[in-house]
Amino acid sequence: MNKKIIIAAIILAVVSLAGIIVFLIMNNISQTDPKAEIYQNGELIRTVSLSENTEFTVYCDEGFNVVTVEDGKICVSSADCPDKVCVRQGKISGKVPIVCLPHRLEIRVVGGDESVDA
Repeated sequence: MNKKIIIAAIILAVVSLAGIIVFLIMNNISQTDPKAEIYQNGELIRTVSLSENTEFTVYCDEGFNVVTVEDGKICVSSADCPDKVCVRQGKISGKVPIVCLPHRLEIRVVGGDESVDA
């Protein structure tokens, strides 16, 4: 019985590590001329190039989000939502979006080479 538990634990550890590696690869995929699309309430409100450093504020009835583009990455640098998950997510440049549920804001990195060679 102990052998089965050890084998199951090793398999679980390998699968977990593989998942973490895939997540990190997907989050940091290099793209040529990447852009970020900013959506609010499911509607595209702005597209920005990640090659130009900029900062702007997105307002809604519930509050605001300050979006910063710097060194090929984008982040929500400040927000007045209660949980600030969008701010704590940090800078992104890959496939994982930034989402602020209270303000119904989503930031997706798109453009460039969409293919992934795993």
